[in-house]
Amino acid sequence: MFQTRISDLRMVSYDEAVVVRNAMKKYGSGKPIFDGLNMSVTRGSIYGLLGASGCGKTTLLSCIVGISSLDSGEIFALGGHPGSKASAVPGPKVGYMPQEISLVKEFTVIGALYYFGRINGVEDHVIDERHVFLAELLQLPPKNQLIKQMSGGQQRRVSFACAMIHEPELLILDEPTVGLDPVLRENIWDFLYDLTRHKGVTVIITTHYIEETKLADKIGLLRHGKMLAEMSPNKLLAKCRCDTLEEAFLRLSQKQNDSEEEKKRRQINASNEYLTELEEISHFSLDQNGNRTRGHSTYRYSTNPASPIPQNLHPVKQNNNFNIKLRWRRFQALMIKNFIQFVRHPGGILFSLAFPILQVNIFFTAVGGDPQNLNMAVVNYEAGNCHSGKYLGRVDYSFEKRHCELIDISCRFLDGFQRTIAKNKFYSDINTAMDSVRHGETVGAMFIGKNFSMGLRERLKFWEGKEVNSGEIDLTLDMGNRQIGLYVEKNIYDKFLIIYQDIIEECNLTRRLMNVPLKFEDPIFGEKNQSYTKFMAPGFLITVVFFLATAVSSSIILADRHEGVWNRSLVQGVTTFEILISHLLTQITLIVIQVTLTISFTFTLYVKCHGSLATLSLLVFFMAICGMCYGFLVSVLCTSHTVANYITTGSFYPVILLCGCIWPIEGMPYFLQWISIIMPTTIPGQAARNIIDKGYEIGNPQVYQGFLVVTGWIIFLVLMCFLGIRSKKS
Repeated sequence: MFQTRISDLRMVSYDEAVVVRNAMKKYGSGKPIFDGLNMSVTRGSIYGLLGASGCGKTTLLSCIVGISSLDSGEIFALGGHPGSKASAVPGPKVGYMPQEISLVKEFTVIGALYYFGRINGVEDHVIDERHVFLAELLQLPPKNQLIKQMSGGQQRRVSFACAMIHEPELLILDEPTVGLDPVLRENIWDFLYDLTRHKGVTVIITTHYIEETKLADKIGLLRHGKMLAEMSPNKLLAKCRCDTLEEAFLRLSQKQNDSEEEKKRRQINASNEYLTELEEISHFSLDQNGNRTRGHSTYRYSTNPASPIPQNLHPVKQNNNFNIKLRWRRFQALMIKNFIQFVRHPGGILFSLAFPILQVNIFFTAVGGDPQNLNMAVVNYEAGNCHSGKYLGRVDYSFEKRHCELIDISCRFLDGFQRTIAKNKFYSDINTAMDSVRHGETVGAMFIGKNFSMGLRERLKFWEGKEVNSGEIDLTLDMGNRQIGLYVEKNIYDKFLIIYQDIIEECNLTRRLMNVPLKFEDPIFGEKNQSYTKFMAPGFLITVVFFLATAVSSSIILADRHEGVWNRSLVQGVTTFEILISHLLTQITLIVIQVTLTISFTFTLYVKCHGSLATLSLLVFFMAICGMCYGFLVSVLCTSHTVANYITTGSFYPVILLCGCIWPIEGMPYFLQWISIIMPTTIPGQAARNIIDKGYEIGNPQVYQGFLVVTGWIIFLVLMCFLGIRSKKS
């Protein structure tokens, strides 16, 4: 009930830049980061937020700028709730320097200033002018030096300059002076003091150096999620009767460690007193000591919903031309940032442009070719080693006697085998030959009896009506390597038939006597001896562009988040949609190049496409877009590059194995076939095969189904990306 009544209140005052009331925030089921926190920052003042590491300073600032949200309570910043139309936060009126560097490492000094100036609508010539002043004030490195080549202190100074490049109305600095030279720290504080006095800028600053906040107009001491005190440094010292702020902080901390009963009593009294004031609906303000005083009101509380909203809570109306120009400047800055990140990252260029060419050439060169440098163990009891392979035997045919004599004809078969299949290694006995197969020295053992030629001649007599009793070659293969074993088996059989048909012809018999009574005509699609390379080519094209796009895009959003550039851009008013669109256009440009290279090398050098190359290119392009969206989703959901790599690498092999690229899905178990069909690469891969081998057009169901599947996956992945980004805001 108490929470509900507080949330209905309207707390406003033009004199206050930031107001936090009854704020509560915690992560998970742990102890709250802060609980019931109150804070007020007057316009045109310096507010020093002090506290030990882990007390919630950074979390509080992230809530003020709209990066995170409270579990309960209210925050007003520059006129309204952060993110509402009434508030100027996020937007160009706020300048934010987070605790992390939060800069693109590939930026130069001037490039970083250009980026943050442009997303806040500042013209380039103005950025150049302000760079000169900021470079002198903050002792910035040379303007063309890369961020990644700077020390930590130099990077922090550049980050500080980026927060001030657009001269914001509210400047929020999270430990900007850590590690800086004492003289430079003093100069920065003098500069901030002048900003607040002469330009009305409001500054909220956190620091480890408690004593340097003596120049602040008000300091807030934060500990264990509670504000110990909120008043000017001098009044805090007087109240605590201390000489230093550190001593005052220590005493207040000791008081906070009182017994739990005393704490509860004070909390109950404070709550009762606060409720009484609300019921009286009286006006009050906070004096410099942080106490409530009646009289002239700084904040007005009203429980009447019909009460007029003060003018500063109305949405800020800006010229439409200004908004259009600002959006264009933001988009321009985002695109330049993406381009610089790509160009100044040699590994990215190599992977994105050279890798497709390398993949295509390696695949078509390494896959599908006939095995070479094979050895076959041969035991030839008929003619030994055929005089080291120089002797081919003889075929003597007598036309008058119509008699054909075969002499050492095994040498002709062995010569044919050696020329096209495997090199012959002759052994003297069967056991030695078999041992060579067992030891992996040969792919098989071939045994030829001493009466081989005689037996083969007897087979020729078979065609004259006589009985066949010998003339065989015994072959034992190593089928441990199935592909090589099948290759040797098939080719020895085919070669044997060709040589035997030649012998039959020399014996004045028709070659047709050896033909199998089964004839395969030219196939409707493809070729008679379709190579394994051509079978894999469609699936290869689909999967390679899918995972090339995935590998590149899976690190983009993750890199922006880890570097802090994503959130820092959001604080300046850049929308998530704008960031995603800029990345999308950058990746699409890269995908067009990758698809062009892949298609060009594939169908110029290796494969013939029987269908429309334009249709195939469009399908491959859609597949790359799908891979990009998948990479974006991985990048959104993961918290580290390691986990993202695990997911992309782990999903690579299931997709390859199940998409029908390596083996037809008809050879899979029934339940795996269904899993395969719903995957993003299977149906598009089949559609690509139908275009390449069958020449089908896009109007054919077996082609446009591939387009429908990949389009559905793109829509699904994009929606998941947006949902994932929304869930990240907490």
